[in-house]
Amino acid sequence: MGNMVILYFLEDRAQEGFIKALVERVAKEEAIDLGTLIHQIRSARGGYRVIAAFREFIRDTIKRQPPEADFLIVAIDGNCKGHDERVRELEKFVKPTHPFKDKIIYAVPDPHIERWYIMDQRAFKEGVGLDRGPDLPSYKCKKEHYKQVLNRSLRESNVSSLLGGVEYAEKIVDNIENLELLAKQNAGFQNFVEALRRVFREKKKT
Repeated sequence: MGNMVILYFLEDRAQEGFIKALVERVAKEEAIDLGTLIHQIRSARGGYRVIAAFREFIRDTIKRQPPEADFLIVAIDGNCKGHDERVRELEKFVKPTHPFKDKIIYAVPDPHIERWYIMDQRAFKEGVGLDRGPDLPSYKCKKEHYKQVLNRSLRESNVSSLLGGVEYAEKIVDNIENLELLAKQNAGFQNFVEALRRVFREKKKT
């Protein structure tokens, strides 16, 4: 098996840190040599404009020579729309003839990526180096609610973080004991992990 080029369309740095780490965690579990993974990051950096940015990205890959990639990961927060509704919203921009039509994996952290950071409280505690992890709050749609929970936990534990916890993403993901068990807490997380496993298993056959 040769190199595997993974193209990412992401919403922000928080997604980049966690999702890239999760891709590598699943790849390792599927016996993929991490040295063969080539990550190419595209980021919308744009909150409410991310849907429009994705539409432009898809159009640009038609007008120009599309980048070489084995698959494309598109990550956009669910914002309480849920995985299926968000995916339908995105897929309408990808026509049947588009070169990425059958190569897209959607990652939909719902409601926001910061919930994935703290969803496994033990992994968060161990990854960041806290005496105690934050209690996982009830499902809330309020903008930046989970980011505030994450930042407050770091602040109260006197943990230095210039990126709001993003720099600990890899260690947090490494400390998740069982991805499938954690996936039972979040449909978007489950769909993403399962899709990654399918792609890596298919790649190993080639």
